[in-house]
Amino acid sequence: FCFLFCAHRPMQTLYQRTFYFHFKNLRFANGRNNTFLCYEVRRMECGLPVRLYRGVFKQVTPNLHAEECFLYWFHSIVLEVLSPREEYKIIWYLSWSPCFHCADQVAKFLATHCNVSLLIFSARLYCFWDEWVQENLRRLSQEGAQMAAMSFQEFRECLEKFVDNDGQPFRPWKKLYRNYRFQNAMLQKILRSTSLSENIFRFQFNNQQRIKKPHRSRRTYLCYQLQWFDGREPLRGYLQNKRAKHAEILLIDMMRSMELGQVQITCYITWSPCPTCAQELAAFKQDHPDLVLRIYASRLYFHWKRKFQKGLYNLWRAGVHVDVMGLSEFTDCWTNFVNQQKPFKAWDRLEGNSRSIGRRLSRIRESWGLQDVINSFGNLQLTPPLP
Repeated sequence: FCFLFCAHRPMQTLYQRTFYFHFKNLRFANGRNNTFLCYEVRRMECGLPVRLYRGVFKQVTPNLHAEECFLYWFHSIVLEVLSPREEYKIIWYLSWSPCFHCADQVAKFLATHCNVSLLIFSARLYCFWDEWVQENLRRLSQEGAQMAAMSFQEFRECLEKFVDNDGQPFRPWKKLYRNYRFQNAMLQKILRSTSLSENIFRFQFNNQQRIKKPHRSRRTYLCYQLQWFDGREPLRGYLQNKRAKHAEILLIDMMRSMELGQVQITCYITWSPCPTCAQELAAFKQDHPDLVLRIYASRLYFHWKRKFQKGLYNLWRAGVHVDVMGLSEFTDCWTNFVNQQKPFKAWDRLEGNSRSIGRRLSRIRESWGLQDVINSFGNLQLTPPLP
């Protein structure tokens, strides 16, 4: 208990030597194996931010990072003491951008705390070449976090707020501006990417029932393509769940903001829609009778539960084409959304898994179609109504 309590207690300031060594925005930062997180927590009062807390966390052990220490502290000191319904604005100055695990944890935190906004400034990018790190940084952005590299202004602010500097001004080091431009350009390139990496695609869209190690969560990815009938260029992109909204709802919101007219939308999705998303998609299709909507799912989501089955059947009844991804759909998804200069190579048992999932989907459709017939017979009046 004592270790956990001390581990999650923030420091008040940094030594100058620590700041200038660990926050130096070098491209190759040898020997800088620790992460320092300088934070400022503000509460919104009458539309204006009022500072509540300020401090510094650092990595305690290889398995206890600075970001996790902050989240533990924020829960125990802020959310459990102050009103959880207040709006909070958090600013981080990080020596390293979040790793794969921390980005995932912070994204989950933001997804469940819609009253918290987070602004992250990073001196350096951690393993920015790693596809999984890139993907979780994008997920962090999708959950509402704003991210940027630390510029001269942020380094100066960080020193003035968090460093015991005896009133001395910030002393910029050599190549600070050049390294900032490199770090920020790389970060923005990662966040703007509209293509899936090969590893992400092969893991998230894989239609095998069991996944191999390392065990990572298989999330919802929705790749969409809008094709107009007037010859315009197709619109392509992909969506993930964002805070309280599923990817399907985000797609509906995007389509509502456009003048669709006659358009065909093809969706490749890792998990079939949940009942709520199915209901919203069916209603949207009924409101737009000229819309052609095709949904191909890699896997079926809770297919044994009746309310999930009913959601799929309601999509069919509304005129939405729902089917399982086969080899041709995986190939098309690869060509349009992975953007690799090589042909798609199927994984083991891809087609066998597709046929098995397809039979399961057909049984759902047939059973609910039969239920409709039974209900129709039950509603028939076999005798004349009473006067």
